Amino acid sequence: MSHTPHQIEEQAAEWLLRLHEGELNEAQRLAFESWKQQGPHHAAAAARMEAVIFRMQALRGKKAPARAALSAAFTQPDKRRRKNVVRALALACSLAIPAAALLVSPYPQQWMADVRNGPGQWQTLHLADGSVLAFNGISSANLYFDDKQRRIELLQGEIRVEVAHDRTRPFVVQTPQGTLRALGTRFVVKREGDVTVLSMLESRVAAQSADGQQTLEVDAGSQAMMRANDVRLAGTIDPSSIDQAWRRHQLVVENRPLPEVLDEIARHRAGRVQFDRRALQGLRVSAVIPLDNSEHALQLLAQTLPIQVQTFTPWLIVVSPETPSNKTTPNK
Repeated sequence: MSHTPHQIEEQAAEWLLRLHEGELNEAQRLAFESWKQQGPHHAAAAARMEAVIFRMQALRGKKAPARAALSAAFTQPDKRRRKNVVRALALACSLAIPAAALLVSPYPQQWMADVRNGPGQWQTLHLADGSVLAFNGISSANLYFDDKQRRIELLQGEIRVEVAHDRTRPFVVQTPQGTLRALGTRFVVKREGDVTVLSMLESRVAAQSADGQQTLEVDAGSQAMMRANDVRLAGTIDPSSIDQAWRRHQLVVENRPLPEVLDEIARHRAGRVQFDRRALQGLRVSAVIPLDNSEHALQLLAQTLPIQVQTFTPWLIVVSPETPSNKTTPNK
C-alpha cells in the first residue's frame, strides 16, 4: 500500500514522538528501523523529523520564552494534543519551519526539560551542591542552580529530594500550585493534575500557595495538598514505608480510589491504560503494588476488585467494571 508524502511525514512524526518519550522497546525499535527501510522517502522523513526535534531540544537554554509558550499550549485534552503534536512536527518538516516556530505548538513538555524520566525508569541524580534528586515513572523537571539559588521546577510526575545544607542558598521546589521551601530536609513531591502532593519524610518544608496567600509548615510524617490558592494538611504518612517503597519500586496505597491507582500505574507504563473514571471511582484500594511490572499490578487488582482487565495490544490495556456477563457461572 502506497502512502502520500504527508502520510509518511505523519508516520515518521509518530515514530519519533514515541521514541523520544522512551516508549519503544527493542522489538519496536527494530520495527521502526524496518519502517525506515521501506523506501528513500521513509528514511528521509525520519531524518528530517529527528533534525527538528534536535533543534527544539537545543532551545532549552532559552527557558523563559520557550516555557511560557509551552504553558499556553498545554490546555488541550491529551488525545487531541498528541494528534496536534504529530501534525505540527509533520508540518515543520514538510515546510522547513524553523524550530523556534514550534514553541507555540503543543509538543511534549518534557522534550524541553533539563531532566526527563521515562516509563519504567527510576533515576537518581547527585547534584553539585550534594543534594540528591530521584525520579520515578514519567517525570520531568528543570534545574536552576547558581550562586544565588537552588530551584527545581517539577513539570510532571514525582521526585524524591534529599537536601544538602546550604545557609546562603534556599532549596525550593516549584510547581504551578506554589513553592516548597526546604528547611534542611527529605521529602517527596508529586504532581496530580491541578494539585501538588507533599509527603514529608524528615524535618520540615514551608509550603506556599501560588497566589501567596497561604503558607504552611509541614513536619515529618505529614502529607499536604497544595493548590494555587490553598495549602492544607491531608493526613499522616509512614516515612519508612515510603522510603522502602521507593527502594523496592512499589506503590503503597491505603483506601485510595481505583482511578488514582490506575493513573500511577499508567505513569510507569509505556502504553495507554484506558478506563472510565466515573464508573470506577467508587472502588477503593489498599495494597502494595509493584510498579516495575504493570501487567502483574493490574492482574493483582483484578483478583481483589470487581473489574476486568483486557489487553488489546502492548500499547492498550482497558480496565472496566465487571459485569454479570463477565462472571463464570458455576456448573449445576
